[in-house]
Amino acid sequence: MKAAAALMAFCVGVVPGVAWSATLKSAPVGCASFMKDFPAEATGHRAAFERPLTISRGFGDALSGVDVYILSSDTEVDGTLKCRGDELLRFEARVTMPAKDQAITDFGVLEQAALMAAFRWDRPKAQTIEKAMSQDAGEYLRASLERGDIYNSGKVEYHQADRLDLGLIWTQTDRTFVISSQAED
Repeated sequence: MKAAAALMAFCVGVVPGVAWSATLKSAPVGCASFMKDFPAEATGHRAAFERPLTISRGFGDALSGVDVYILSSDTEVDGTLKCRGDELLRFEARVTMPAKDQAITDFGVLEQAALMAAFRWDRPKAQTIEKAMSQDAGEYLRASLERGDIYNSGKVEYHQADRLDLGLIWTQTDRTFVISSQAED
């Protein structure tokens, strides 16, 4: 709920004279741009994207033309970036729980860096969205535990018009942040 309110506050702050530009389809960020901007926004974490050795058989066209990169950093956060050509298909960052306070802080910083690189948001907006999503996911996880659900999780998702979707999933074993193309299958 707080995440939705934070996003609404930023949307309401748009000057009416330029509101018409929001109806125009903005070009999605390319993978090359994301890979260049993400490390710059994740200052102090020595973040970089690298090509892993991938061996696959039997997937047919499912992975055809998809390039996979792994996030390398000096943190305990794992990350994966999938691209088709220069189109960003999916970015995922994960931290295993329970985690040290520093790992959780690093996870939040890398979430913010991803938001800034993917949406070209400034740091205060990315911090506000990250904080609101985290608070909501934490509240939903606590409620799931209290209800005694079979699968305990807290999940928050945002649909960013016709561009990219955001998701944050908290469980007792991990936290995962996702930016996904709406064209991804």
